[in-house]
Amino acid sequence: MLKKILISVISLLLGLQAFTMGGGKSAVIRGTVKNEKGEPVEYAAIYIKNTQSGTQSDAEGKFFLHVLPGTQTLCVQLLGHALYEKQVEPKPHERIDLKIQLEDGRHNLGEVVVEAKSPVQRVKESAYNVVAIDAKALQNTTLDLAHAMEKVSGVKIRESGGLGSNVQFSLNGFTGRHVKFFMDGVPMEGFGASFQINNIPVNLAERIEIYKGVVPIGFGSDAIGGAVNIVTNQKQRTFVDASYSYGSFNTHRTSVSAGHTAKNGLMFELTAYQNYSDNTFHIDNAVKDLDNGQIDVNKIERIKRFHDTYHNETVILKAGLVNKKFADRLIFSVNLGQSYKELQNGVRQDVVYGQKHSRSRTLMPSVQYAKRNLFTKGLDLTLTANLNKNTSRNVDTARYEYSWRGESRYNGGKLGEQNYQDSEYANQNWNTTANAVYRISARQSLMLNNVLTSFDRNTRATASDASLAATDTMPKVSQKNVAGVSYKYSYDNKWNVSVFGKRYLQRSKGPKATDDGRGYLLADESFTATGYGIAGTVFLLEDIQVKLSYEKAYRLPTDSELFGDEDLEHGSAGLTAENSDNYNLNLSLSKAISRKHFIYADAGFILRNTKDYIRRVTEAVSNKYFATHINHGYVRNTGVNGELRYSYANLVSTGVNVTYQNIRDNEKLTMSSAASTTYKVRIPNIPYFFANGDVELSLQNFLWEKNHLNIGYTASYVREFSLYFENHGRANTKKAVPSQLSHDLSATYLIADGRYNVALECRNLTDAKLYDNFSLQKPGRAFYIKIRYFFIRSK
Repeated sequence: MLKKILISVISLLLGLQAFTMGGGKSAVIRGTVKNEKGEPVEYAAIYIKNTQSGTQSDAEGKFFLHVLPGTQTLCVQLLGHALYEKQVEPKPHERIDLKIQLEDGRHNLGEVVVEAKSPVQRVKESAYNVVAIDAKALQNTTLDLAHAMEKVSGVKIRESGGLGSNVQFSLNGFTGRHVKFFMDGVPMEGFGASFQINNIPVNLAERIEIYKGVVPIGFGSDAIGGAVNIVTNQKQRTFVDASYSYGSFNTHRTSVSAGHTAKNGLMFELTAYQNYSDNTFHIDNAVKDLDNGQIDVNKIERIKRFHDTYHNETVILKAGLVNKKFADRLIFSVNLGQSYKELQNGVRQDVVYGQKHSRSRTLMPSVQYAKRNLFTKGLDLTLTANLNKNTSRNVDTARYEYSWRGESRYNGGKLGEQNYQDSEYANQNWNTTANAVYRISARQSLMLNNVLTSFDRNTRATASDASLAATDTMPKVSQKNVAGVSYKYSYDNKWNVSVFGKRYLQRSKGPKATDDGRGYLLADESFTATGYGIAGTVFLLEDIQVKLSYEKAYRLPTDSELFGDEDLEHGSAGLTAENSDNYNLNLSLSKAISRKHFIYADAGFILRNTKDYIRRVTEAVSNKYFATHINHGYVRNTGVNGELRYSYANLVSTGVNVTYQNIRDNEKLTMSSAASTTYKVRIPNIPYFFANGDVELSLQNFLWEKNHLNIGYTASYVREFSLYFENHGRANTKKAVPSQLSHDLSATYLIADGRYNVALECRNLTDAKLYDNFSLQKPGRAFYIKIRYFFIRSK
């Protein structure tokens, strides 16, 4: 019923938009736009002067515009070209065909009514509930990609500690693998520990696209909680971007990128970055008495982490050809990375280690091919393929037990601190992505997509006195394929609608616990399903946009959920794919009140009815804690989020966003058919209310001409949430993550219009106690400084 209502509402809104276009008396102006060389140009702004009627040219330079009858002035604008104006006098129902050639030149942008839209604007105006972050504005900060997204409504970054710790990305209440990550449209699964969103510098990105609901089939995604696409800069240019930052806890971060595109189309890029931190911040915790093995939970001490060093190093090489007859882009690349991480504690802060650590190495060659107008006009093809070979080593051979004070006691044998091991496992992932788009006309397009991925793991003991567990010798293999097709219809950039379908296939083989829990058997699981959906958007007025979407989506278990990490994360090879009915409604306002005052408002509503929801939980084995994943039956998630922003000229920008998500257990019966005690109870260990606010002051030509100063302040709030089901246990003994409020300050000075940059940051200004997954405490007050040099010469 809800699906029928949603489709009816979309149809009603589209009909309302068509009705407001002049009562059926409108005329049509269509044509092509070319540059001074006679080449078709995309994204030229075509509009009627002193009206709200406008559109853009497509990849072939074509445009199609409905106008009212009468004498008027048609304008065509493209940055870097002279403004084109032509008087037209269409009659009712008349069709005017034009061939427009722009001239090279400069013009006063202040007098232009409509500007060419940026990639960020074009993404926001699609039918999908998506937020696009301009990463270029953040490249002088010390942020990584994960923390660059924290200001977006509905987004929560959850960490288990400092730099290099495990990070969970939460979007509208869905965490972990419910949200899929892509880089330039390529899935990031299997990229390795040295190439993850919490250690990739924000300088590598041009923009970040966050899809909060339905995910376009162009990603070939099996996500049910949304997706994130990190878009790197693929423009032809010569550039150098180098930065270094130093901060609290002996934290060092370095990033260097350089590239050149020659006139003959030959290009190369080199990127290298590293992260290092001792993570020696203070936490508050009860300390175990090693003499009697007791912990006085009422005696909390202020202690310093002593075994939490992390570092990673990554090099990315790219070379290839651009703008050739046979290919717009043919790029070969290789990623090399390594990381080292000391483990200070387990999945709970009560467990402390003093020698346990892990290492990893990554080798990832890849190739990308892209061609527009392949074989025929309107047919675009993109192909990518990569092979990821990741090797990880877990070492837990200590014969000592440690306390939070750094004290140690001989444990009497070959026990290890968690589970005696010195083993190495090798993951081999490969991925192929094919995406074809055919533009049937200026208004219609068809897209086909297919993503095929494969995973295989082998484990071996690396020390003579180390042995393998029974599960280590079992195969761990997974293959999955997601194929999709979509049809899109657009009407003069006033509204558009997309319908799509997906086909999911997965086969996995790996160890699964027996019903009595005493052993393991080899599980061989297969899964197939068909998903579908619709997404539509309409501009009711020039400044107001409405988006509606529905999807029947499936989410296939990931390799880490199926097979774990051979250490603190236990695999669950018997997991079933999640399936969900996802509904999304979004309303946004983008209004220039005057030349200097601008306001933006956004409100969204989500509804997710999910079956076989995969949830991360902790489990105790021989009094030691591990994490694993389980299917939880039915879960219902309703949520709202909103954002309000205001800016005054180029001087002040301020905003606030709020998120509320209500994720409830909707399973009436347990597996034994007994009444569930958690029916309609909130799912634990997930924040359900949080907010962010920020203000930024920009002083242009500060002290000297072409030097600019930016000063920023950010506040973040998270309301208390329960660690376990809130109706279980006594009220005075229930464990919860307390409410938290943190404050950050930053100042950036740009010299010579940003060629030289210096940034100062203070995070957690008040040294508040901040917690996350299962009450793991995060760093206190910290200071950072970053220097950056940036040079670019566009082709």
